[in-house]
Amino acid sequence: MWMKRWQLFISLLAALCLFTLLPAYGEEVLRGNVINIVDGDTLDVQVGPGKHRIRLAEIDSPERNQPWGDEAKQGLASKVLKQEVRIVVIDIDRYGRRVGTIFLDQTDINRLMVSEGHAWVYRQYLQDKRLIEIETMAREAGVGLWSQSDAVPPWDWRKGKRSNRRLGRTDGE
Repeated sequence: MWMKRWQLFISLLAALCLFTLLPAYGEEVLRGNVINIVDGDTLDVQVGPGKHRIRLAEIDSPERNQPWGDEAKQGLASKVLKQEVRIVVIDIDRYGRRVGTIFLDQTDINRLMVSEGHAWVYRQYLQDKRLIEIETMAREAGVGLWSQSDAVPPWDWRKGKRSNRRLGRTDGE
C-alpha cells in the first residue's frame, strides 16, 4: 500500500516539476532598470551591460504627436522610469523590439495603463481577455483618454498620418 502511495507521490512531484519548468523554456524573462520612456507603450530597459527596447504587449497608446500622447508617456514614466522591472517577453516585433508584459513588483503595468485610460487594448494581438473588461470600465468611467469625446485609436491615427504624408500634407492642413 505504501509503495503505491510513494509511486503516486513521485509521479505528482515529477509532474509538478515539469509544469514548473515548462514556462522557463517557452518565454524570455528580463529584469532591468527602465532608463527611458519612448511613448506610452514603449520603453528602454538596461539589462546588465545591454539595453533593450520593449513594446508593451496587447496595448496601444496614443502616438507622441496625437492627443493624449504626452499624457500616456507621462503616465508610463510616473510608474516605471528609474525603477527595476520584470518583463515577460512574448514576441519580437518587426522592428526588433521585444514585446512583453511589464511588472513592477507584482503590478501588471500593461493592465494599469489600460485601467487609467492611457491605452487601448490592441485587439489584433490580444491574449489577455481581461484587458477588454478593464478597457470597458475605464471608458465607462471616462478616465484618461476616454475623457475626450473624439479619441482616435492609434492604429487609425497612424493610417491617417501615412495618408497625409502620401498627399504631401502635415498636421493642421
